[in-house]
Amino acid sequence: MQTLKKEVEERILNAARVEFAEHGFAKAKIRSIAVRAGVSTGNLYTYFPNKDDLFCTLVKPAVEQINAHTNYDQIQPEDGCTGYTYEWHLDFYQEIADVHYRNHEDLKLILFKSQGSSLEDFREDCIRKLDETIQRDKCTLPQSEAGDRVDEFLWHSLHSFAVNTFIEMTMHDLSREEMMQCAVDLATYMHYGWKAIEESRIKNFAKKNE
Repeated sequence: MQTLKKEVEERILNAARVEFAEHGFAKAKIRSIAVRAGVSTGNLYTYFPNKDDLFCTLVKPAVEQINAHTNYDQIQPEDGCTGYTYEWHLDFYQEIADVHYRNHEDLKLILFKSQGSSLEDFREDCIRKLDETIQRDKCTLPQSEAGDRVDEFLWHSLHSFAVNTFIEMTMHDLSREEMMQCAVDLATYMHYGWKAIEESRIKNFAKKNE
């Protein structure tokens, strides 16, 4: 009986994926999903109480994997600020690229088909979580007293840029190889670009305090 229930649930989820992909969350119909899955509407509601619950259950694995890479505690190197090396950035962005590739179809649902659901602000939530690390990451500056000179809008802009880069990868259906190369390019840009910004800001800070 348990196996049968699991099979029915999988049929419903597979049918929902097709319905949401074709019509988006707002216009998707529970009745249509039930027909696709070969179950009654009433039976479907015994598995999923509402459309939002069905949508969130469908994409939950992808959401959890992305959240793991935007979580405040998960994205700090083991050795603190000194651990933000180029190699750390490479590993970090390539891991995210791999997550995007493996969850490609479900991420397209979250990013482009979720309007009206509780996940419609997923992109903004990812950026907000990254922004929560700003105060902590000011320790990467070689002169801590210059931290206030590096405005938070700059950090926010860089976080937004990184998130949007991965969204573009998903939107344009890049291959795994292409995603990995983009991740390398992004890591290079974020690491060495940030170093250049640091040097410029710190140099200006020093001049103002001569």
